[in-house]
Amino acid sequence: MDELLSRFVLIIEIIKSYLAKGILDEELVKILGTNENTLRHYKRKKGLLKSLVLVNLIEHFNINPLWLFKGEGEPFPGARDRYPNICGQEQYAASVQSDPHNEYFFINRTKGEIGDGGIASDQDAGIAFRKEWIKRRGNPEYISLLKVSGDAMEPTLLSGDLLLINKSHTTVSLEGGIYAISVKDEIMIRRIQYMFRDNKLKIMCDNTRYDPIEADREQVMIYGKVIWFGRDIER
Repeated sequence: MDELLSRFVLIIEIIKSYLAKGILDEELVKILGTNENTLRHYKRKKGLLKSLVLVNLIEHFNINPLWLFKGEGEPFPGARDRYPNICGQEQYAASVQSDPHNEYFFINRTKGEIGDGGIASDQDAGIAFRKEWIKRRGNPEYISLLKVSGDAMEPTLLSGDLLLINKSHTTVSLEGGIYAISVKDEIMIRRIQYMFRDNKLKIMCDNTRYDPIEADREQVMIYGKVIWFGRDIER
């Protein structure tokens, strides 16, 4: 938690000096869902960070949750060029050892849980993708691999399918799509529709056995958008 709070304080400084240069604390606390007194405590590295504050920070300023929780990757797109000293190891740095021409990225698979240490990944489970192919779909530092569990998204996605998640998409677009979301520290895959008139999210399963639900935007942490899936023909 001390490291998380330190990174929180650091990114707040960067927001005020670069990402939202000139923003006042009274404006910032409204975005974060807190108050100036609590923010002052955070800046002194005191107090317990509330999950709502973290969700609002990630969503509004497009902050990489893996950097915030674990110090891995870059805190926001382009940060490695401007703030290289605060960036962690590139998330695709563990490339395939048998690749002498350095043509591939090795994407580790996320286990699908968010604990005190951040988003868990399985270093022994992943897939190599061609760099050119991955880069056309986004910054490799913001892409991770996730395995589908359960029947909620059938027939579109089956249990055991592998998904690529672009974690730079931390807000739901107007046209909606399939997203990885976090509910009670567990990542799940759902089809999301943004209802802009009510400022709510409609969370749907493609499997008609499950009813859709509605939630306020601040109640749902968007982990990323599904940009690709693959499956075995035989199981």
